[in-house]
Amino acid sequence: MGNGMKSGSGEDPFADVDGGDGDDETEDEVDAVKSATGDEVEVDEGDENSGNGGVSSGYPWLFTRNNAKDGREMVQFFLQQETQQLESQAQADLESMLGEEPLVLDIREAAYQVALEQHLDDVADQLREWGYDAE
Repeated sequence: MGNGMKSGSGEDPFADVDGGDGDDETEDEVDAVKSATGDEVEVDEGDENSGNGGVSSGYPWLFTRNNAKDGREMVQFFLQQETQQLESQAQADLESMLGEEPLVLDIREAAYQVALEQHLDDVADQLREWGYDAE
């Protein structure tokens, strides 16, 4: 480790995660969109952290990003064992629902975004179960 920090303290746990088989997967996905639509696909590499999900280009973010970390800031995400088990089951369920295996990074961000945008009351209820707002 050449950064002068002890092992694990500053490492990127997703440094080797690029969304599967590398850029080939993204290129294959872009080629699939081209074939399906007959249109050329432009990958916008300007503002990498726009968070718009690729909407401005007209194509879903899955097809316009370079890899799984493209457009994301790294944050540490600690999970209890029970939550990890729920995540594993959700990944299997989502694979059945979508007909393809979604990346854990995508599942986490989608679940987090949906919870914060649409289910904040449920989040508050869970926090109360954990002891918040206790008298």
